[in-house]
Order: sequence, then C-alpha cells, then structure tokens
Amino acid sequence: MIRLFQVKCAHESEIEAQILKKLRIRKEDLLQWHVHRKSVDARHQKVLFSYVVDCKVKNEKRLLKLKDVLPTPDETYHPVKSGEHTLTGRPVVVGFGPAGMFAALILAQAGYKPIILERGSKVDVRKQKVDTFWESGKLDEECNVQFGEGGAGAFSDGKLTTRSKDSLCRKVLEELVSFGAKSDILIDQHPHIGTDAFLSIIKHCREEIERLGGTFYFDTKLEDIKVEDGTLKQIYFNRQWTDCNALILATGHSASDTILMLHQRGIHVENKPFAVGVRIEHKQKYINEAMLHEYSQDERLIPARYQLTYTASNSKGVYTFCMCPGGYVIPSSCQKEQLVVNGMSYASRSGENANSALLVQINDSDYGNELFAGLKYQEDLEKKAFQMGHDYKACVQLAKDYLENKVSNQFESVLPTYFIGTTFCDLNDLFSNEVNLALHEALVHFEKKVPGFVSNGAILSAVESRSSSSVRLVRDKACVSNIQGLYPSGEGSGYAGGIMTSAIDGIRCAEHLIQFYAKEEF
Repeated sequence: MIRLFQVKCAHESEIEAQILKKLRIRKEDLLQWHVHRKSVDARHQKVLFSYVVDCKVKNEKRLLKLKDVLPTPDETYHPVKSGEHTLTGRPVVVGFGPAGMFAALILAQAGYKPIILERGSKVDVRKQKVDTFWESGKLDEECNVQFGEGGAGAFSDGKLTTRSKDSLCRKVLEELVSFGAKSDILIDQHPHIGTDAFLSIIKHCREEIERLGGTFYFDTKLEDIKVEDGTLKQIYFNRQWTDCNALILATGHSASDTILMLHQRGIHVENKPFAVGVRIEHKQKYINEAMLHEYSQDERLIPARYQLTYTASNSKGVYTFCMCPGGYVIPSSCQKEQLVVNGMSYASRSGENANSALLVQINDSDYGNELFAGLKYQEDLEKKAFQMGHDYKACVQLAKDYLENKVSNQFESVLPTYFIGTTFCDLNDLFSNEVNLALHEALVHFEKKVPGFVSNGAILSAVESRSSSSVRLVRDKACVSNIQGLYPSGEGSGYAGGIMTSAIDGIRCAEHLIQFYAKEEF
C-alpha cells in the first residue's frame, strides 16, 4: 500500500482520475484506494479539495520514486505488554474527561478492570444540572460545565484538531467512531463532534468500559491518599480507605482542591504559564464573508473559521483559541461567586454567531514565583469578574468601546448568546495594564488584517480563564510523579490542551501503568 499526497480536485467523483494521473498508471493497475485525509484549498481561482489517498497498485515499489508518494505507515494500534510488579488493588482513574476516558478504556481493553472516580454526575444528570445553571444561575459546585462525566470537553465544540503527529491520534478517532461519532472525523482536516453528539459518545464509552469489567463511582471525589516511603498505598473516597498502588490522575484543570491536597501529601507541583482573556463574538455570516470572500455562500465550506496570532510590544503573545463556528458563549463557572465563560457549538454549527477565545499569555512576570500564585491570579480575576457582572452574568463590552475605554450602552449588529444574561462593563477595569495593552494592540492588528473584526459590532465577554492549567504535576519519562504509582495525566496535570492531546496523554499513562504492573485477577 502506498500513500499519495496532494490529490486535488473539485469533486469526489474526480479523485480516481487524479490518482491515475499523478501515479501515471492505467485504471487496471489501481487495485483499490480510500481517502485518508481531506482538506480545503481555496487559494486559487476556484475551490479545490486536497486529498491524501492510500492506494493498492501493481508494482508499488517503482512508484515510491515519484513526488508525493510514500509507503503507507502502519497505523494499527498495538497494545503494550504487561509488566511484573504487583498491584495491591485494581488500578484507579480519577476523572472521566478525555484523558480519564481513554486511560480507563485502554486499561479495560488490556483486562485491568479499572475503578473510575468522577466527582460529577453521569452525563444525563449532569446535563440537567448544567441546564439548571444556565437557566437560573443556580450552580452545583460538584457537577457543572467543568466537573462530571465527559469533563469540560463535553460542553465544547468537540474539536478534534491537533498539531500533534502522534500515531495514537488514529486510535482515538477510531474509538470515537466506534462509540457513535461520524466516520468523517477520520478524514476531515478539522474534525469536530459537537456537544449534542459528544454526550451519547461519552455514555457509550462508559458502557464499553463497564462491559470489560470497569467500575464507575459518580458523584465521588478523591478526598485523600496515603503514601509510605514515596509509594502510593491507599486512597480515600466514599468515607473509606481502599488499597491502591496505581492511580491515573486525570482531574481536569479546575480541580484545584484535589491538586492542593496532593501537594500536601508530597506530590511535586510547579507553576506553568497559562492564558486569560475574553470570548469575542461575531455574526457567522460576517466571518464567512471575511474568511471566504467570493466563496462565502459555498455550502461545502461554511461555516468558516479563523485562527489569528499577534505578539504585543510587551512581548506577550495574543491568540485566538477554540473558535466555535455557529456557536454560543456559555456560563462555565464551577466555584460560587467566580465568573468563567467558554465557547460551545452543536454538531450542526448552525447558530447565528461565531465566537472564539481571545487570550493573552500569562507567566510569573504577572503573578510572581510563589507556588500556586498563578492559580490565585486566575481565581482573583474570576471573583472580580463575578462582582462586575453580578450573579454569573457575563461582563460584556463592544470591542471598539473597549479600545476607547468606555462602557457600552447598547449592542449593535451582534447580539450576545450567553444564556444567563450580560452586564455592560469596562473590561479595562478587569484586566491588568499588561493584559489590556496586549489585547488592545492585538485587536487593532486584527482589524487591519481582517476589516470589520472589531468595527462590525463584535462583542467581548469575560472572563475566559480556563483554557489551560496554571500548574503542572511533575512526572518522569514513564509518566510517574515523585510518588511511585501516581500518574498525572491530561490537561489538569499540565500535559495537554484540548480533547485530542488529553486523550492521547491518557493512553500514554495507561500504557506506562500496564508496562510496569502485572495484570491481576480481581
């Protein structure tokens, strides 16, 4: 099998003809083919789709000399072999977001029958509690957009894009398809699932883990651990101590209470850079026109997306992140009297607005060198935003008014999608001078690059502060912390950013656990 790149055509019906042309072979020499990846090339006079195609042909070796031809790599997932160290109890996975989901799945597929602790509720109950918060502002601190089955990724755009070239990407995508995702995610350049579709996929993943012997405890928080001679011995949950010497910690980036407990028990933690900022909201129609120009009505390309970056004069990086075409700005708090916003899209991406995080890099020059100072910076900002917005209402301001340091008094062409309601504020009073400088410069730059980005009624909603963790739980090359048997994993431990990288990190941690510990009969 060979892999052929840059197969460009306007319609899928033309793919085979282009394969024959690029390989310079006859139709009878092409035994079979299938699309591996699909992307859009709109740089020329007309829209073309660019395909990566795997082909089985006669006399393949002679074709490897051609441009854009390589041997098709083996992307089959190969399970790792079990180690020899003794498990004193079933392995435990704490958290059932993307990292925990795939860590538990790999352990279950290998016969390790994991125990999964999730502080939030099952996804159906969780959705009810989230809906209650969005409708009434009544927050459940243990089950919300951040905590519960599926993690924070359950209430997002379900984006599966990643810059990682890790071979495990294919494993993640194939498992998601087996749980009900559309097979398009296997080939699309920018695959996504959508919140509504992701919820049933999460449920099917849980059911498969249970079928393989896994056990779930929902509405259950890891409350304590017992360590002897640098080795994990027991964990405390549901009012009892349980033997455990192998635990994958996949809590997500908002479980600060759990991180503080682990630090008190001796786990090594360090500050890491993170980002804060706003959600910027436009009409999706404007984004289509601004990004696609003459192709803005092309149903094959819309809804359009964008990705923008800028380096400010104070050396702070500013960038758009988690862009949600046809999406909604959502209430995402998990602590009372702290305001957090995020973005979400449904599978259809058919909403009237587009939104994206607009973030500024934050590091120790902003919050100092004391451990957990970044976490305090983050929480203080969220408390301040809550006071400015009142009762979980988003702090909002027209982007052009933000640049002029004046409170907006009415919306223009864009109306906010935030469910609980909004309060007009001057966001210059929310952020530090350094963050404001970076955001101001970036918005001016983006307006020049994409006319209308600021001036076309764009709304800023604050505060977007949970794009990544402010701390990292230190681990070695085998994914083990300084406490033997404890494997920090995913976004909350500082090793991932988004659904795909978190899922991959969960798999890696599970593999290292399997390679160290023997499979026991429990």
